[in-house]
Amino acid sequence: MGRENKQTAGLSRRDFLKGTAAGALGAAAAGILGTGIPALAEESGTYTPGTYSATATGIGTVTVTMTFDAESITDVVVDVSEETATIGGLYGEELAQQILDAQGYEIDGVSGATLTSNAAADAAKACIAQAKGETVEISSGTASSDYEVPDSLTAEEVEASDCELGAVTPDETVDYEVVVVGAGAAGVVAAGFAAEAGASVALLQKESAVVSQGNCGSAIIKSRSTETGIQKWIHHTNGLDDWRADTRLLQAYAENSEEALMWYLNRAGLTSETEYGDGSKVDDNDNCAELLNNGDGLYAYMSTSQDLTGVWSDRLDSYSYGDDHCYFMAPWIGPKPQNIGTALQIVLDNVAEANPNLEVFYSTPAVQLVMDGEKVTGVIAKDSSGKYIQYNASKGVILATGDYQNNDAMVERWCPDVADYDKKQYHKTGDGHILAISAGAKMEPLGHTKMMHDFDSGLMYEEPFLYVNMNGERFTNEYTGFVYMGNILKFQGTFNGNNVDSNHPNGSKGWYCTIYDSDYENWPSDEFVSSMVPAAAMQKYIPGAVENPEGVFDYLIDSYCCDTLEELAEKLEIPYETLQETVDRYNELCESGSDVDFGKPSKYMHPIKTAPFWGVRKHIRVSAVCSGVMINENGQALNADGEVIEGLYCVGNLGGPFYGGNDYPFHQTGLSIGRCYTFGMIAGKHAAGQE
Repeated sequence: MGRENKQTAGLSRRDFLKGTAAGALGAAAAGILGTGIPALAEESGTYTPGTYSATATGIGTVTVTMTFDAESITDVVVDVSEETATIGGLYGEELAQQILDAQGYEIDGVSGATLTSNAAADAAKACIAQAKGETVEISSGTASSDYEVPDSLTAEEVEASDCELGAVTPDETVDYEVVVVGAGAAGVVAAGFAAEAGASVALLQKESAVVSQGNCGSAIIKSRSTETGIQKWIHHTNGLDDWRADTRLLQAYAENSEEALMWYLNRAGLTSETEYGDGSKVDDNDNCAELLNNGDGLYAYMSTSQDLTGVWSDRLDSYSYGDDHCYFMAPWIGPKPQNIGTALQIVLDNVAEANPNLEVFYSTPAVQLVMDGEKVTGVIAKDSSGKYIQYNASKGVILATGDYQNNDAMVERWCPDVADYDKKQYHKTGDGHILAISAGAKMEPLGHTKMMHDFDSGLMYEEPFLYVNMNGERFTNEYTGFVYMGNILKFQGTFNGNNVDSNHPNGSKGWYCTIYDSDYENWPSDEFVSSMVPAAAMQKYIPGAVENPEGVFDYLIDSYCCDTLEELAEKLEIPYETLQETVDRYNELCESGSDVDFGKPSKYMHPIKTAPFWGVRKHIRVSAVCSGVMINENGQALNADGEVIEGLYCVGNLGGPFYGGNDYPFHQTGLSIGRCYTFGMIAGKHAAGQE
C-alpha cells in the first residue's frame, strides 16, 4: 500500500528534502504530452499553454494530466486505474471535476478515499507548477530527511506509515488535556469517556470520517453470569489463545465490557441507559432486534448472544463450564452495508454536540509523539493543508490507530502468514505501533494473532459441504472451522478474482469454493453445523438475482445456483472437467460411507446429484491483525522492562497481548470490537483521572 502524502511524482520525502525536487519533477514530467517544463513563460499570462502530467502515490500510482490555456485550466484527467477498484478507483472523474471547478489543487476530495484524493491533489499541484515554470513548494514545517530508526523498527516500516521520526517544526501549538489518535471502535469511545469526565479532548483522525469495520461488538453481562463462570471464561479464552494472553487484560475486559457496550448503544440512539444500564434487562436471542433500534434505519438485525454453560465445544476443542454461567451479549448492528462505523459516527456526533470540550479533527494524521524526557506530552499531526500542528496533552495521549495490515514491511516481519492474502481494511499502516515504539514501547512477541474470514460472499459459511480449490480439486477435510481456512489455503494457489488488492495484481491466496446440491434442505437438522438456510434466503447473495439487495455488500456477494455443474463451474471460474471428476470421486466416498481421502465424519458426507447445484466462491481476507504493543490493564503502554511509559495509552488492535495465539478465537462473536470499546473506555477514564 502507498503512503498518504509521502510521495509526489514518484519521489520520496527524503529525496525532496535533499534538494532534488526540481530535477525530479522535471524527470516526472517526461510523460508530458508536449514540451518539457519551460524555464520562462514564452508569452504573457498565468500559465504556459499546453498539456502536463505528474504522478503521486495513493494506494497505487495516481496520474493527473492537465491542459492549460494562458489563464485557466481547461481539461483534467485523473487516472486512478492502479487504485483499489471499490475505493479510490471509483472517483477519477469526480476528482478531475473538483480540480477543474477549483481551478487548482485545493480540493475537498472524496470521503473514504483519502489517499487517492490527496495523491490527485499533489499531482495536480505538480502539473500547475510545470505550467507556471515553477517547482512544488514544501510546507514550512518540514521533517528532517535523516533520522535514527529505533532498533526495534526498520526504515521500511517507518517509510510505509504516516509517521515522521525526524525533527519536525510545528506551525502551530494548541493545548488539551487528552489527545486521542484514531476515530474507530476504541478511539471514539476513549474520546467520549474522557470528554464526559470533563477533560478537554482533541480527537485526531487521518481519514475524513469515523472508520470501523464489522457489525458485532460484544460484552460479558455480569448480572447474568456467575463469578466463577467469568473466571472460567478467562481460563477458556486463554486456552484458545495458546496460553499466551495476559489474563489481567482478559479480567479487565470481563469487568468493564458491559459498561462500555451499553454506553455505545445509548450514544448511538439504539437503547437507553435506564433500560439497560445495569444489565438487568439485557436482550435474549428472541428480542434483540426488536429492542435495539434507533428509529432511523439502524438496528440490531440479529443477535448471537449466548450463555456459556455446560460443555462448550467446536470441531477441535471443548471446555466445561459445569453449572456456572458466563453470558455475553452480541447484537449485530446494521443492516449491511451499514456497520459499526455508521453507529460510531452517530456516537461521536452526539457526544461532541453534548460536550463542547471535545473537538474532532478529520484528515489530520498523527506523525510524531512529543516527548519530555521519557514522558509523552503530546502529538504532532499534519492537517489537510499540510500544516504541522502540535497538540499538547497534559494528561495523556491515547493511540487507537488500528492494526498494521496495510504496512507490507510490518506484515512481512510480524505476521508473514498473511502477506499473500487480501486485506479488508485500508490505510491501516501501523502508525500507532511505530509512534509507540519510538517512545520506548515494546511490541508483543511473535507470533501475532490474525483474524481471517469471509462472511459476505454467501451464507452457511460454516457448513462442511464439498470444498474445492480454484483448480476444482478437493483439498481438505471440510469439517474444519472456516476461521482456520486461511491456514489451510496457504498451501493452495493464487487466484485473481473480484476485489483483489492492488498490491496483488497477479492474484492472491484465500480463494476456494463450497459445492452442494438442492437436496440440502431435506437433511436432518442435526446434520448441520450451524443451521440450514432456505434457498429463497440465499437469492440476494447471487449477483444480479435481486434488484438492490438489502443487508449485503453487493460487491462482495459471490454465490451461484445453476442447473448443471458445467454452468456452475463457469460461474465460479474453475475447470469443469476437474470439478466433475472431483464430484464423481466425492459421491463415491459418500456412498461408501467412509472418507478415505480426507477423513470427514460420515454424517456430513452427502452426494452432489440433485439439480440445481449451488456454489459459493469464498474469499478469505485479513480482517485484522490483533496484536500490538505491551500494555497493562489500564491500557498504558509498557517499555521493555515492563514499566509504564508516562502519558501514553495504546488501545484496540494496537494494545496487546489480549490474544497471543496464532488465530483469533471465535468462541465469542464480537469479542474483537467489544475489546476495542472496553479498552477505549478504560483508557479514556484513566487518562482523564476518573476512577
